[in-house]
Order: sequence, then structure tokens, then C-alpha cells
Amino acid sequence: MKKILPIFVIVSLVIGCASYNFEKVEIGLESGNPENAYNYLKKNSPKKMDIPFQYDLGLTAHYANLFSESSKAFEESEMIAEDRFTKSISKEALSLITTDNVRPYPGTEYERLLSHYYSALNYIYADNLDGALVECRRATNLIQYFKGEEEDYNYFGAGFLAHFCGMVFEASGEWNNALISFKQAAEYYKGSAEMTGVPIPEDVGHSLVRLSRRLNFTDDYERYLNQYGEPPSLTENHGELILFYETGYVPRKVEESLTFPILKVDKFGEEDNDDTVKFARTLHTREGMVVEEVELEYLLRVAIPIIYSNRPVYNGIRVSVGGETASGVLVEDVETLAIETLKSQRGIIIIRTLVRALGKYLLTKKAEKQNKILGVVVNLAGAIVESADIRSWQTLPNQIFMVRMSLPEGTHKISLSFLDANGQVRNRMPIKKNVKISSNRITFFNLRTYD
Repeated sequence: MKKILPIFVIVSLVIGCASYNFEKVEIGLESGNPENAYNYLKKNSPKKMDIPFQYDLGLTAHYANLFSESSKAFEESEMIAEDRFTKSISKEALSLITTDNVRPYPGTEYERLLSHYYSALNYIYADNLDGALVECRRATNLIQYFKGEEEDYNYFGAGFLAHFCGMVFEASGEWNNALISFKQAAEYYKGSAEMTGVPIPEDVGHSLVRLSRRLNFTDDYERYLNQYGEPPSLTENHGELILFYETGYVPRKVEESLTFPILKVDKFGEEDNDDTVKFARTLHTREGMVVEEVELEYLLRVAIPIIYSNRPVYNGIRVSVGGETASGVLVEDVETLAIETLKSQRGIIIIRTLVRALGKYLLTKKAEKQNKILGVVVNLAGAIVESADIRSWQTLPNQIFMVRMSLPEGTHKISLSFLDANGQVRNRMPIKKNVKISSNRITFFNLRTYD
């Protein structure tokens, strides 16, 4: 009992870490009561600071117009993420015994970048453009950090953040910084387009033409004009509406069970054959392999996370103001970022999971030699503990579309048409709150649907 007690302690710790019920968060958001979702999360906050929880708390607060609370949650999540990008050796070691769920979750790169998008909007809506500029500079520095740390950086989320920050710099009159951000946006969108399917939005090119002309950068202006064409001109006594339409939910991670055969000829676990990592790599090549029962020593079962596509019904938007109409352009495909990010990590996750499973397998074999019942108990305890790490920012949208349109100065009623994947109108609704447009100014607005 003394030998197996630690196993039961670990089992109880893992099972005891219950999370909040996300369905209650969904009900609050989808019923038009995001403050209920926020209050539910506040009442059910984990004892230890948790990054996915902070993300969900921050986004529900954002939709509830609790901008200060939202920014605070995102600020805390980023502080934790910065710390967790430095490995916790003790918890890494424990994860090889129990489950990946005990490893510190640092947030994915695109999650960290999107937290700055929402934080910047919080400051914009609170009439604090300087705060939004700070968020954009932090996001820009974070992208540079990712580029410096990774030789093959995939630019996931970087194009949209640079694009968004370019517009924020432009709104503040920082023309040079805006031009730099739009240049980066073109580079980053191009760098990720093959994997995300999101090309450089037309607005990026038009902004490069417009700003290089404003700054009298003649060579840049002529090059961009030749590459992207003449942008729409801004009429006198007009301003701009930049609307971000966020649709659906990013699909959640779920658990997938895989099996790997250990063959009788492997002799793994003998004195001269106990290199667990090396054997894990061998097993990795046997994923899904079918073998005869006479050849099979043991069938190793492991659990890993997987994401399946779950596109929302609404897959686009058309905005009408008076006689003017503009269609949304896809600027961020969060679902694809989530799927491709996890896909890139799959090999590492499988190897780490196999190493952990093989360790439990060896423990079971040793226990069986002492007592068959003890072997069964140890094997059962290992099976109970093993679970895939399915943590993520669950409240994120599936996709983000952008509409940028010139409007006359004044207060406007805005009507929305929501489109399906075939471009057909599935629903229409007006924005309840009128939008005020100021001459030569940019007005930002974001909205969310869940269908």
C-alpha cells in the first residue's frame, strides 16, 4: 500500500481539478447576457491562476462592456504567459508520470496576440487611445519575440494584429508607425497564407499606398501604387467605420484514443533495453498498426488532443448604411490557426505521451512481479490518470471579418446581413445603437454572433 499510495494521491489531485461548466458561459453569451457569463466565471474562478480561464473571463467582460475588468484579466493572463514560456522543470517531470494537464499552460501564440486585440478595443471604447497604442506596441514586440525565438515562425495571428495595429496608429495620427505596421501586415499575412488560406486583405495594400503618399515616400508610393492600385479616396466631411465581425466559436479540443502495439520481440524493459525515449520513437511509427495476437506483448493505449472543424452557419457579413453597402473581408481564421497549431505539435505530444505511458507500463510490470492484484491496481490507476490536455481559450470566435467604409459625418443607423458559406443571406438585423462618425476620424466597432 505504501508503494501505490502516491499513485492514488496523484489520481485524486488530477480528478479533483474540476473546471467551470462552459455551457453556462455559452448560455450567457448566446442569450445576449454576457454579464451573466462574466459573473458566473467570477464565482467559479480556480484557486490557482489559470490562463484559459483568464482569457474567457477577459472576453466575457469585453462583451459585457466591462472594459477595465476585461483588460485586467488579459493583463494577468499575459503576465502568466510570459512567465510560463520559461519551462517549469518540476511540473514537466511530473507530467511524465501523470498527465499533460499538470504542465503549465502558456497560451498559444495566436491566443496571446488576440488578447492584445481585445485589450486595445477595450481602451478604444473607453476613449483611451493611448492605452490602445500601448497594447499595439506590446503586440508588435511580442511578434518580434516570436520571430527571434523560432527559426520557422508561422506568423499565426501576426498578420491580423499588425493590420489592426496599423489602423490604430492611423487613427491616432501616427502615420509613420501606421505605415510600418501595414508593411509588417503584408509580410505576415503572406508568411502564413499558405497554411491559413487568408491572403493579404485589399485594405492593407490600399493603406500602404495612402500612407506612403501622405508621408511623401515617393519610391514606396510608386511601388505600392503599381502593386495594389489606387485606394478609394476619402470625401470631405467624411470619416471611416471599421467594423470587426466575429462569428461562431473556435472548435474545442477533444480527446482521441490511440493504440500502439508492443511486440514480444521488442524486449523493452530489460536491463540493456530501457531507453524509453528511443522506444517511444519506435512506437510512434506503429500508430494504427494491426498485428497478430501471437506477436503482441501489450497494446499501449494513450489519449491525445484533437480538433475537428466546426464552422458556424454565418460565414460572412454585409453592412448597409443609407445607400452605401460593403461586404466583410476575412482577416483572421481562428479555427484554422487552432487546428494547424495543434497539428504542428502532434508529434511532440505523442512522443511525450508515449514516454509517460511506457513509464507506467514498466511500473505495472514490476508490480505484477510482486503481486498480480497490485499490478492490476497500478495499471488501473495509470489508466484513470491518463487524459489528454484539452485546455484552450474556448470563447474565441471561429473567424473574424472586417468592413472598412467611408461615411459622412453624423450619426448613422447600420443594418447587417449575415451570409452563409455560399454568400447567401441567412439573417438580417439592425445594430441597436447608432454609430457616430466624425470627419477625418476612424470609428472602431466589433460585434459577435454565435450561430
